[in-house]
This record gives sequence, C-alpha cells and structure tokens, in this order.
Amino acid sequence: MPVTASGFSGSERRTLQSAVNSALYLKEINRFYQQCQQDEADLTAVISNPDNERSKLQQLLQQKVRSTDIQYLLDADPKLTTDLRQNILKLEDCTDTAAFQALQDSYDLALFSLEIATPLSKPLSDKSSVSASQAKQAQQQILALIESSQAIAWVNIADRQQLSAVQQANYLHPDYQGRYVFKVQHGWRGNIANYLGMHISVSDADIEKTAKQWLIFLDKNGRFINALEAEQASAHLEVLENADWRYDVHGNLHRN
Repeated sequence: MPVTASGFSGSERRTLQSAVNSALYLKEINRFYQQCQQDEADLTAVISNPDNERSKLQQLLQQKVRSTDIQYLLDADPKLTTDLRQNILKLEDCTDTAAFQALQDSYDLALFSLEIATPLSKPLSDKSSVSASQAKQAQQQILALIESSQAIAWVNIADRQQLSAVQQANYLHPDYQGRYVFKVQHGWRGNIANYLGMHISVSDADIEKTAKQWLIFLDKNGRFINALEAEQASAHLEVLENADWRYDVHGNLHRN
C-alpha cells in the first residue's frame, strides 16, 4: 500500500509531499546541470553543483522522514511521485537563465515547505516494507547495469548530414544507414567516440516523437547493453554522479 494511504496523519502526508517535491526538483536540477556541464553557456551566476544541495536535502530528509535515501522516497508512493513530476518543467536550453532561476526558486520553495513540515512519527520503512524491497531491488539492478558496462554516455540525437564525409567514415559503421546518430556529450568509465550510430532506426516522420537525449550503456565491444530515454535515467544519473570525461564544442575529449 502506498505510504500516503497507510496511516499517516494529514500533516505527515503533507510532509511526504514536500519531501518528494524537493527530491524531484533536485533531480531535474541535477539532470540539467549534467546536460550543461560541457555547454559554452555561462550559468555559473545561477547554477551551482547539485552535490551541495543534495547534502542539504538529505539532512532535512533525515530530520523529517528519517531516511536519506532519495530514490527510496520517490519509490515509496509511485502515484504521488508521478503526479508531482508532471508539474516540473523539463529544461533544455542551457542559455535560458530565467527558466533555470524559476526552477531553482521552485526547489527553494519546496525545500522551505519541508523545513517547516511536521516530522513523521515513524520511519517510512515501518509502513512500506514492500516498497522498500522494490526500491532496493531497483537500486541493485542499476548498480549491476553500471558494473557490466565498459562505457556509459550521455548523448543527444544529431543529423548525420551535419558530419563531413571524413567524420562519417571515422565514426560510423559502413553498414549504418540511419539518418540520425548519437552525439556523445559526456560519460563515465571508458570513453567512446564523439559520434556513433543509434540502437534504433528513426525515420524523419518519427524524429519529433523520439527522445532527444539518452543515457547509453555499452559493452567492451561497443555494443549496446541498454539505452534509456532522459526521463527514465534520473536514478542512474544520481548513482553515476559527476562524469569522468566529456567532449567540448570542438569535439576534443577532456578528462574531468
């Protein structure tokens, strides 16, 4: 049974809502931060390393919901998490400082609501053992996927026509016929080429309906183990944290 329907008082349910809301906003800030790390746009005036905010949030979660496990909190009541996630705008433009500031303001407001909220009378684990087991299993699956991957990368979809003939010959398999390719932004573990063919075939008619950003997992031979759309990758990004390497706008590889 979802934790919000398992005996919590009205004020405790509001505490859970504030906690989940804060966690979701921070996950979006973290996703946007990772996306813009290698971008030329200078967001240093409004965006800071989400790791600092994560520590503050975890301290509050310990005080209010008796757990610092953000993913467990989000998994505890899937309906509440889904409903609140729909209200959070996904940012794409790294030059839109106003939009990011609005996101940061929403996070600060959610965090303030959590600061003044009533602490739960009992830990979540006392009221949602099934959810806890599911969250632990999901976390183990994420760790296993990461461990089995030779390289992991955050990528954008690009039109192969933007590549020169030499670049296409260097980066793409001779048999690759797709118009669209992955442009690698940054990654973890072993590094990979700046461009590579996609794991799926995307037609011109389908490109608008296809996710523009992906988290991909490759084996030692460069074959796809898994590929997750950006919206499905938040928990994986949280485990991975800061990237090990990145490409700049000129296609040069840098170690972080």
